[in-house]
Amino acid sequence: MSRAIFKNPLTASHLWHVVDASGHRVGRLATKIADLLRGKHKPIFDKSAPLDCGDYVVVLNAHKIEFTGKKWDQKMYRKHSGYPGGLKETVAKDMLVKEPEHIIRHAVMGMIPKNDSKIYLGQRLKIYDGIFNPHQGQITNTPSSPLALNMGPYVEPELNPSQKQLDEYYAGYKLQIDNNSESFDILETKVRSHKDQLKRERRLLRKKRVGELKPLKSASIKKDN
Repeated sequence: MSRAIFKNPLTASHLWHVVDASGHRVGRLATKIADLLRGKHKPIFDKSAPLDCGDYVVVLNAHKIEFTGKKWDQKMYRKHSGYPGGLKETVAKDMLVKEPEHIIRHAVMGMIPKNDSKIYLGQRLKIYDGIFNPHQGQITNTPSSPLALNMGPYVEPELNPSQKQLDEYYAGYKLQIDNNSESFDILETKVRSHKDQLKRERRLLRKKRVGELKPLKSASIKKDN
């Protein structure tokens, strides 16, 4: 891409994005923040000039971030002093109390390419434990743009499937569903087991195609050898 496009003040101006981390998952939120820092959300994105394309990101309420599964007890953050016996390990739940900003920054920086611009992109990421931040002047003075992203707290999606979607999901199970939870759970269990069986069959078929499953030698062949 030609660098002349970055001489335009409208395209060269860096936006400020405000993200509320309340209830968001660490991994999914980090992918969006990494794209904003590099400028991948812009049509003028140039991977050879991430400092010209990227924006600033302000993350609030870092202590309200969420992990899935048992990562709070299993995930470890490690650092080494460089001397023998200088390894220090911190569990995720302890890091949330000690330094919650490190959890988000560690995830975001791991998703940015390892090159010379990584340090400068990391300086554009501002993470705070509360809602107060010293960047209110830069945020309000930034010109409004459809590219600006102001992400609020995580909202649980509401599932309202249509009748057509229900028919496709329960295809092959023409059973009368009563208005009680017991019959619905029984039917859903049958559908899940049926889908799991189809997945196993397809996985076995793929392994046979690539030759991962080789035929076993018969007992007669072993005796002859």
